Amino acid sequence: MKPQSPTITLRPIGPLMAPPPLYFFLAFGIGVLIQVLWPAALSPVPEVLRVIGGFTIVVGVILALSLVSTFLIRRTTLNPFAQPSVFLAAGPYRLSRNPMYLSVIIVYLGGTLLFGSLWPLLTMVAPLLILARAVVPYEEAQMTATFGEAYTSYCQRVRRWI
Repeated sequence: MKPQSPTITLRPIGPLMAPPPLYFFLAFGIGVLIQVLWPAALSPVPEVLRVIGGFTIVVGVILALSLVSTFLIRRTTLNPFAQPSVFLAAGPYRLSRNPMYLSVIIVYLGGTLLFGSLWPLLTMVAPLLILARAVVPYEEAQMTATFGEAYTSYCQRVRRWI
């Protein structure tokens, strides 16, 4: 769907304008650094969990790449702080309003299993809070301002996460 009318541009401030996957990358890196300094492994990690972790990473990456290709094909922005030009409600968006963020979370959890590290699992709380308290509410307000009733109706039908 194309935007209904001229929209009000919302302006987030500060470091929250960074790409949300960066929050997860930094949190995982900090978790790995803490793991090196104060080891707290999920031990012993059975080989099957490492395999599941690797598989989970692959699934998350495939989901993310398919969503990126959808954004490019439909010619809308990947930047959550830019004006959306297309309302996506098909494919994974039928099941979740945030499948791109779910793909990042899936990759993160897979990495935690693959490496058997406890700290990255604990540091994941920070990017989850940023998403839930700042990024997603901002995006939803932007989508509502741009697409109006169509987006509001979609939100009533489709859960935010899964």
